[in-house]
Amino acid sequence: MLFDFDRFSKIAASVYTQGNPYSLEDCLMVFRLYFQKYEEYMGHPHPPIRVSQVARIMQDMPWLHADHSLPFGDILPCVYKYLINLHFKTKYRHCDYNINHFFSGRIRELRMHEADAGYE
Repeated sequence: MLFDFDRFSKIAASVYTQGNPYSLEDCLMVFRLYFQKYEEYMGHPHPPIRVSQVARIMQDMPWLHADHSLPFGDILPCVYKYLINLHFKTKYRHCDYNINHFFSGRIRELRMHEADAGYE
């Protein structure tokens, strides 16, 4: 992978918050899967993202819905492999496949419905 994941991992570790249902290792696994797939699909490394975006994504990662009050997430980290694969198989209009797009709106929820229906 051309993306500097070691540098990224240090940034992610610096903004990781305790109390997240995912461990730092879980979060990094999801990021690594995404950045690898992005590079495979787009042919170049994922562009850098702001530290505030890394922190927000890690906070949102365990949940598909807005209710973050439960002590556990509503999506298992291992499910992301399937969701990311489905995401890159989906044709969007005017999409650069940036990780911020994947973690915005209902993108992950829609991919989860596809995964549940067996559309991989």
